[in-house]
Amino acid sequence: MNLKEILWGGGGALFTIATLLEISRIKINPWSALFRFIGRCINAELIAKVKSMEDRQVKSDEAREKKDAVDMRNRILLFGDEARRGVKHSEEHFNQVLEDITDYELYCSKHPEFPNEKAVITCRRIKEIYEKCLIDKDFL
Repeated sequence: MNLKEILWGGGGALFTIATLLEISRIKINPWSALFRFIGRCINAELIAKVKSMEDRQVKSDEAREKKDAVDMRNRILLFGDEARRGVKHSEEHFNQVLEDITDYELYCSKHPEFPNEKAVITCRRIKEIYEKCLIDKDFL
């Protein structure tokens, strides 16, 4: 037996075994793994760019969520200031600000680094005023 026969015979046997493993019920897929590896090597630059874009999107989403939380806090504080000055509000307006309070408190619970101490008392006061308005039927 010469080297050529050994390589062709061994290569053929390896090819046959790999193919049988690929289509058998055994969860070893050598061809899929090989092609996946080759695909990753070929597309490494594209994969890196997509990952970079995903990272920027995540940062953008986080910045938008933070801005939304600041906007909700501003609406809550403005509503609280108006209520403190005796300005009457409709039940719909109360419902909207209560929804803002719920979303704001949820955001704050998920982001403990976010400064929340600015609106805690105002949120509690708005809920108290809302309960009083419900009992007294004293909406605008």
